[in-house]
Amino acid sequence: EKGLEAKGSKRNAECCQLSNEDYEKVRFVYLIHVRLGELYYNTRCCDISISNYKMSLFYSTKLNDDILCARTYKCLGNVYQLLNEIDSALYYYNESLTTSTEFENRLDIEKCIAQIMFIKKNERDTAYIVLKRNLNTINDINVKYSYHFTLGNMFYLDKEYDSALYYLEKSLDKNIITKKIAFTTKLSSIYDSLGNNEKKAYYDNISSKLLINSTNKEIDKYELQALFDKYNKRKQEKIKTLTKKRTIF
Repeated sequence: EKGLEAKGSKRNAECCQLSNEDYEKVRFVYLIHVRLGELYYNTRCCDISISNYKMSLFYSTKLNDDILCARTYKCLGNVYQLLNEIDSALYYYNESLTTSTEFENRLDIEKCIAQIMFIKKNERDTAYIVLKRNLNTINDINVKYSYHFTLGNMFYLDKEYDSALYYLEKSLDKNIITKKIAFTTKLSSIYDSLGNNEKKAYYDNISSKLLINSTNKEIDKYELQALFDKYNKRKQEKIKTLTKKRTIF
Protein backbone atom coordinates (compact mmCIF):
# COMPACT_ATOMS: atom_id res chain seq x y z
CA GLU A 1 0.00 0.00 0.00
CA LYS A 2 2.85 2.34 -0.79
CA GLY A 3 0.52 4.62 -2.73
CA LEU A 4 -1.70 5.05 0.30
CA GLU A 5 1.13 6.23 2.51
CA ALA A 6 2.42 8.65 -0.09
CA LYS A 7 -0.73 10.76 -0.04
CA GLY A 8 -0.43 14.20 1.48
CA SER A 9 -2.49 14.41 4.65
CA LYS A 10 -3.20 18.12 4.31
CA ARG A 11 -4.70 17.79 0.83
CA ASN A 12 -6.83 14.80 1.84
CA ALA A 13 -8.01 16.46 5.03
CA GLU A 14 -9.33 19.35 2.97
CA CYS A 15 -11.51 16.87 1.05
CA CYS A 16 -13.42 15.81 4.15
CA GLN A 17 -14.68 17.40 7.35
CA LEU A 18 -11.85 16.13 9.57
CA SER A 19 -9.08 18.31 10.95
CA ASN A 20 -5.55 17.35 9.93
CA GLU A 21 -4.98 15.74 13.32
CA ASP A 22 -8.23 13.76 13.23
CA TYR A 23 -7.56 12.78 9.62
CA GLU A 24 -4.20 11.26 10.59
CA LYS A 25 -5.79 9.32 13.44
CA VAL A 26 -8.59 7.92 11.27
CA ARG A 27 -6.15 7.09 8.48
CA PHE A 28 -3.87 5.30 10.94
CA VAL A 29 -6.74 3.12 12.18
CA TYR A 30 -7.77 2.49 8.56
CA LEU A 31 -4.26 1.26 7.71
CA ILE A 32 -4.14 -1.01 10.77
CA HIS A 33 -7.34 -2.78 9.72
CA VAL A 34 -6.12 -3.05 6.12
CA ARG A 35 -2.88 -4.67 7.29
CA LEU A 36 -4.73 -7.06 9.59
CA GLY A 37 -7.22 -7.89 6.83
CA GLU A 38 -4.31 -8.71 4.52
CA LEU A 39 -2.52 -10.77 7.19
CA TYR A 40 -5.59 -12.89 7.93
CA TYR A 41 -6.39 -13.22 4.21
CA ASN A 42 -2.90 -14.58 3.55
CA THR A 43 -3.31 -17.10 6.38
CA ARG A 44 -6.80 -18.11 5.13
CA CYS A 45 -8.55 -16.79 8.26
CA CYS A 46 -11.30 -15.38 6.07
CA ASP A 47 -13.91 -14.42 8.68
CA ILE A 48 -11.40 -12.31 10.63
CA SER A 49 -10.07 -10.86 7.38
CA ILE A 50 -13.58 -9.81 6.32
CA SER A 51 -14.23 -8.23 9.71
CA ASN A 52 -11.06 -6.12 9.46
CA TYR A 53 -11.66 -5.13 5.86
CA LYS A 54 -15.20 -4.01 6.72
CA MET A 55 -13.78 -1.89 9.55
CA SER A 56 -11.26 -0.38 7.13
CA LEU A 57 -14.15 0.33 4.74
CA PHE A 58 -15.94 2.20 7.53
CA TYR A 59 -12.88 4.38 8.18
CA SER A 60 -12.20 4.96 4.49
CA THR A 61 -15.71 6.40 4.12
CA LYS A 62 -15.00 8.71 7.07
CA LEU A 63 -11.92 9.88 5.16
CA ASN A 64 -14.16 10.51 2.13
CA ASP A 65 -11.56 8.86 -0.10
CA ASP A 66 -13.04 7.01 -3.09
CA ILE A 67 -9.73 5.37 -4.02
CA LEU A 68 -9.30 3.87 -0.54
CA CYS A 69 -12.93 2.72 -0.53
CA ALA A 70 -12.52 1.11 -3.96
CA ARG A 71 -9.38 -0.75 -2.91
CA THR A 72 -11.10 -2.02 0.23
CA TYR A 73 -14.10 -3.23 -1.78
CA LYS A 74 -11.63 -5.09 -3.99
CA CYS A 75 -9.98 -6.71 -0.95
CA LEU A 76 -13.38 -7.90 0.26
CA GLY A 77 -14.05 -9.31 -3.20
CA ASN A 78 -10.77 -11.23 -3.01
CA VAL A 79 -11.69 -12.81 0.33
CA TYR A 80 -15.13 -13.87 -0.90
CA GLN A 81 -13.56 -15.29 -4.06
CA LEU A 82 -11.20 -17.31 -1.85
CA LEU A 83 -14.28 -18.56 0.04
CA ASN A 84 -15.84 -19.49 -3.31
CA GLU A 85 -18.79 -17.19 -2.56
CA ILE A 86 -18.90 -15.92 -6.12
CA ASP A 87 -21.99 -13.69 -5.93
CA SER A 88 -20.55 -11.79 -2.95
CA ALA A 89 -17.17 -11.54 -4.68
CA LEU A 90 -18.73 -10.06 -7.81
CA TYR A 91 -20.82 -7.66 -5.73
CA TYR A 92 -17.74 -6.16 -4.05
CA TYR A 93 -15.71 -6.12 -7.28
CA ASN A 94 -18.50 -4.18 -8.99
CA GLU A 95 -18.78 -1.82 -6.02
CA SER A 96 -15.06 -1.13 -6.39
CA LEU A 97 -15.36 -0.42 -10.11
CA THR A 98 -18.32 1.88 -9.47
CA THR A 99 -16.54 3.75 -6.65
CA SER A 100 -13.32 4.53 -8.51
CA THR A 101 -12.09 4.41 -12.10
CA GLU A 102 -8.43 4.21 -11.03
CA PHE A 103 -6.58 2.39 -13.84
CA GLU A 104 -4.56 -0.11 -11.79
CA ASN A 105 -7.56 -0.97 -9.62
CA ARG A 106 -9.66 -1.66 -12.73
CA LEU A 107 -6.95 -3.89 -14.20
CA ASP A 108 -6.71 -5.94 -11.02
CA ILE A 109 -10.46 -6.35 -10.66
CA GLU A 110 -11.02 -7.26 -14.31
CA LYS A 111 -8.34 -9.94 -13.92
CA CYS A 112 -10.22 -11.37 -10.92
CA ILE A 113 -13.56 -11.24 -12.74
CA ALA A 114 -11.97 -12.95 -15.76
CA GLN A 115 -10.86 -15.81 -13.49
CA ILE A 116 -14.44 -16.18 -12.24
CA MET A 117 -15.76 -16.10 -15.82
CA PHE A 118 -13.26 -18.78 -16.82
CA ILE A 119 -13.65 -21.18 -13.90
CA LYS A 120 -17.16 -20.58 -12.53
CA LYS A 121 -19.17 -19.12 -15.42
CA ASN A 122 -17.72 -21.19 -18.27
CA GLU A 123 -17.20 -18.02 -20.32
CA ARG A 124 -13.65 -18.93 -21.29
CA ASP A 125 -13.37 -17.09 -24.60
CA THR A 126 -14.51 -13.84 -23.01
CA ALA A 127 -12.05 -14.28 -20.14
CA TYR A 128 -9.13 -14.71 -22.56
CA ILE A 129 -10.22 -11.66 -24.56
CA VAL A 130 -10.40 -9.44 -21.46
CA LEU A 131 -6.97 -10.51 -20.16
CA LYS A 132 -5.16 -10.24 -23.51
CA ARG A 133 -6.76 -6.85 -24.23
CA ASN A 134 -5.69 -5.47 -20.85
CA LEU A 135 -2.22 -6.97 -21.08
CA ASN A 136 -1.47 -4.70 -24.05
CA THR A 137 -2.18 -1.62 -21.90
CA ILE A 138 -0.04 -2.54 -18.86
CA ASN A 139 3.26 -0.80 -18.12
CA ASP A 140 3.78 -1.89 -14.50
CA ILE A 141 6.00 -5.00 -14.55
CA ASN A 142 4.43 -6.55 -11.43
CA VAL A 143 0.94 -6.23 -12.90
CA LYS A 144 2.24 -7.85 -16.10
CA TYR A 145 3.66 -10.76 -14.09
CA SER A 146 0.26 -11.27 -12.47
CA TYR A 147 -1.54 -11.24 -15.83
CA HIS A 148 1.01 -13.62 -17.33
CA PHE A 149 0.47 -16.10 -14.52
CA THR A 150 -3.32 -15.90 -14.77
CA LEU A 151 -3.22 -16.49 -18.53
CA GLY A 152 -0.66 -19.28 -18.11
CA ASN A 153 -2.85 -21.00 -15.53
CA MET A 154 -5.91 -20.73 -17.77
CA PHE A 155 -4.05 -22.25 -20.73
CA TYR A 156 -2.79 -24.98 -18.38
CA LEU A 157 -6.36 -25.82 -17.34
CA ASP A 158 -7.29 -25.94 -21.05
CA LYS A 159 -4.31 -28.31 -21.59
CA GLU A 160 -2.74 -25.92 -24.08
CA TYR A 161 0.71 -26.49 -22.63
CA ASP A 162 2.82 -24.52 -25.11
CA SER A 163 0.83 -21.35 -24.45
CA ALA A 164 0.80 -22.12 -20.72
CA LEU A 165 4.60 -22.38 -20.63
CA TYR A 166 4.97 -19.18 -22.65
CA TYR A 167 2.99 -17.09 -20.14
CA LEU A 168 4.08 -18.86 -16.94
CA GLU A 169 7.78 -18.52 -17.70
CA LYS A 170 7.22 -14.79 -18.31
CA SER A 171 5.73 -14.53 -14.81
CA LEU A 172 8.55 -16.34 -13.00
CA ASP A 173 10.56 -13.22 -12.08
CA LYS A 174 7.89 -11.88 -9.73
CA ASN A 175 9.43 -11.04 -6.35
CA ILE A 176 6.67 -12.28 -4.03
CA ILE A 177 7.85 -15.65 -2.73
CA THR A 178 4.40 -17.24 -2.47
CA LYS A 179 3.74 -16.32 -6.11
CA LYS A 180 7.07 -17.82 -7.17
CA ILE A 181 6.12 -21.08 -5.44
CA ALA A 182 2.83 -21.12 -7.35
CA PHE A 183 4.64 -20.44 -10.64
CA THR A 184 7.30 -23.11 -10.22
CA THR A 185 4.79 -25.69 -8.97
CA LYS A 186 2.62 -25.09 -12.02
CA LEU A 187 5.61 -25.34 -14.37
CA SER A 188 6.66 -28.61 -12.72
CA SER A 189 3.15 -29.99 -13.27
CA ILE A 190 3.18 -29.01 -16.95
CA TYR A 191 6.56 -30.64 -17.60
CA ASP A 192 5.33 -33.73 -15.75
CA SER A 193 2.35 -33.86 -18.15
CA LEU A 194 4.76 -33.49 -21.08
CA GLY A 195 7.03 -36.25 -19.75
CA ASN A 196 10.04 -33.92 -19.41
CA ASN A 197 11.51 -35.26 -16.16
CA GLU A 198 14.62 -33.07 -16.31
CA LYS A 199 12.64 -29.83 -16.41
CA LYS A 200 10.22 -31.16 -13.78
CA ALA A 201 13.10 -31.91 -11.40
CA TYR A 202 14.57 -28.46 -12.05
CA TYR A 203 11.39 -26.64 -11.02
CA ASP A 204 10.74 -29.04 -8.13
CA ASN A 205 14.15 -28.10 -6.73
CA ILE A 206 13.35 -24.37 -6.99
CA SER A 207 9.96 -24.91 -5.33
CA SER A 208 11.52 -26.78 -2.41
CA LYS A 209 14.04 -24.01 -1.72
CA LEU A 210 11.37 -21.32 -1.97
CA LEU A 211 9.07 -23.27 0.36
CA ILE A 212 11.77 -23.48 3.04
CA ASN A 213 12.35 -19.72 2.82
CA SER A 214 8.61 -19.05 2.92
CA THR A 215 8.16 -21.24 6.02
CA ASN A 216 10.90 -19.34 7.85
CA LYS A 217 9.26 -16.02 6.99
CA GLU A 218 5.85 -17.27 8.15
CA ILE A 219 7.36 -18.18 11.54
CA ASP A 220 8.73 -14.63 11.86
CA LYS A 221 5.34 -13.18 10.91
CA TYR A 222 3.48 -15.25 13.51
CA GLU A 223 5.95 -14.15 16.16
CA LEU A 224 5.34 -10.51 15.24
CA GLN A 225 1.58 -11.07 15.33
CA ALA A 226 1.89 -12.66 18.79
CA LEU A 227 3.82 -9.61 20.02
CA PHE A 228 1.15 -7.30 18.61
CA ASP A 229 -1.62 -9.31 20.32
CA LYS A 230 0.19 -9.13 23.65
CA TYR A 231 0.66 -5.37 23.25
CA ASN A 232 -3.03 -4.94 22.40
CA LYS A 233 -4.07 -7.00 25.43
CA ARG A 234 -1.89 -4.95 27.79
CA LYS A 235 -3.28 -1.76 26.29
CA GLN A 236 -6.89 -2.88 26.86
CA GLU A 237 -6.10 -3.90 30.45
CA LYS A 238 -4.54 -0.50 31.07
CA ILE A 239 -7.63 1.26 29.69
CA LYS A 240 -9.88 -0.82 31.95
CA THR A 241 -7.73 0.01 34.99
CA LEU A 242 -7.81 3.74 34.24
CA THR A 243 -11.59 3.58 33.70
CA LYS A 244 -12.08 1.93 37.09
CA LYS A 245 -9.94 4.56 38.84
CA ARG A 246 -11.92 7.38 37.25
CA THR A 247 -15.18 5.73 38.34
CA ILE A 248 -13.95 5.45 41.94
CA PHE A 249 -12.82 9.06 42.14
